[in-house]
Amino acid sequence: MNDPFPITDRRSFRIIGIGIAAVVVAVGAAGGAVVLARGGGISITGTTVVSSASPVPLTLRRAIELRVGPAPDTEIVTRLAGGAAVHVLGRSIDSTWLVVGLNGAPDVVGWVPADAVEGVRDPSRLAVIEDARTVAKPPVADGRPLDLPDLRIEGAASRSNRLVVAIVNDGPSDLPTPILVSVNEGAPIRVDTKAGEPLRAKDRIEAVVPGEYVQLRAPVTLRVLTEPKDREAKTDNNSWNGIIEPDRPNNLGISKAVAAGADGHLVVTVQNDSPIPVRGLITLTVREPLPGTTLLGRDSREVSIETGKSLDVAFPDLKRVDLTRIAVRLGTDAIHDDVPADDAYPR
Repeated sequence: MNDPFPITDRRSFRIIGIGIAAVVVAVGAAGGAVVLARGGGISITGTTVVSSASPVPLTLRRAIELRVGPAPDTEIVTRLAGGAAVHVLGRSIDSTWLVVGLNGAPDVVGWVPADAVEGVRDPSRLAVIEDARTVAKPPVADGRPLDLPDLRIEGAASRSNRLVVAIVNDGPSDLPTPILVSVNEGAPIRVDTKAGEPLRAKDRIEAVVPGEYVQLRAPVTLRVLTEPKDREAKTDNNSWNGIIEPDRPNNLGISKAVAAGADGHLVVTVQNDSPIPVRGLITLTVREPLPGTTLLGRDSREVSIETGKSLDVAFPDLKRVDLTRIAVRLGTDAIHDDVPADDAYPR
């Protein structure tokens, strides 16, 4: 079948410069509150420090980890690519580390080595910051940050019977956080992306949703989410509804039936020849062969069979089985079975 949107193998994750005006902050005595001051400075316990940072974004010389503290062994906040644009908020007391922030994600603030930032001519002129967590956040309007990303699901399709979603960032800034997808109101699943790389403004990705498979033609409801949840300008356009069907054949079949053990009880083997794992309810019925119709046994169970694997289903009450005197049928609504001929034994 034709996909509802073109699927390619390209990856659209790139870092783009994030342009917001730089602000400088300072910390006075330990525990001092940091608040925005009128007149463009930062007021700390009554003292105003005038910004001396560049009014334009600066770029990173190399890929670097954004850390919670001014040391290489502190926890990583996120990973930034070389060439990414950042705004400098201040420095460590020895000027070897800088506090930088990201636009569109006002709570993403951390430390990078000073030599990783292009264009900082005199770090000593920047305000000293002791704890990046106290840095004043970028301006907000109506309680929400300005210029946030805006995610939208453009469409969905099946690729080798795996669920693939196309996600677009319609917002004016990058999204530097994980992207999650909820399927049919289920638990959010982190989609397969390059860790630490944001979704560029106005760009799109095509991502496989891990663990989600297309077993049969069915309606699907998808919702895209961010982590944390408040990283978007709006969320009323995050849902998508449509019908998706497999793009490759799925097949469960009876591969064999044997009389097993000392008592010769019946064992039926179900084989998964689909390109994906199959999960769902299957039913095996054992009857007398035609023209007889007497039911000899039935087994209904929820199964999870990996691709290329099989499942043995025992009928312990059917002993001393004459395999020429039985008819076994496999039934399931879990998949669209493209090879119904192997749903019966004998064939």
